[in-house]
Amino acid sequence: MATTPINRALYFVSFFVIILLSVKAEAQKCNLEKNEIDALTELVIKRTAPEMLMRVKGQPLYVKAQCIGTNKYLKIVFYKYNNFSFQEQREVGFKLSNKEELLLYPRQMSVDSTKMDDLADVYSLLIYKLSDDQYKKLTQYPAVKFKYYLISGFVTEPIKDKNQGKIMGVLKCVE
Repeated sequence: MATTPINRALYFVSFFVIILLSVKAEAQKCNLEKNEIDALTELVIKRTAPEMLMRVKGQPLYVKAQCIGTNKYLKIVFYKYNNFSFQEQREVGFKLSNKEELLLYPRQMSVDSTKMDDLADVYSLLIYKLSDDQYKKLTQYPAVKFKYYLISGFVTEPIKDKNQGKIMGVLKCVE
């Protein structure tokens, strides 16, 4: 079979299209709320928009990531409807696809007694500072289960297959 210039051109175009599509499929989709350099500290600050990870007791639970310089944080946002709230001062856990369980401890937040904010009654933002090892594990393996603490003890709930890569995605956006 003789190769003609048209066959070579079609082969080249097909090869180029396949490469382009594979690169596009691997491209990171990052939706950032903040991407700037702090004027005072000159540190890069990136924060992703919230991504819904799952529903806990019927209410949405969102994750977002932030980096300030080299420090990485995972933030969990949830709304306290129907008087439901998990224990915010307690650790949360993620069971990863490699069967390892990763526990995260919340960053202690100072309370401003002069602030009159009613949003604290319906909205919680929990911040977890990640070690380099925790960051590496959360970006390598999808989280398949979420573990949180209620007054009665720990509860573990599965994360839907379609959402298992959400933590990986938001954390990779702040690399």
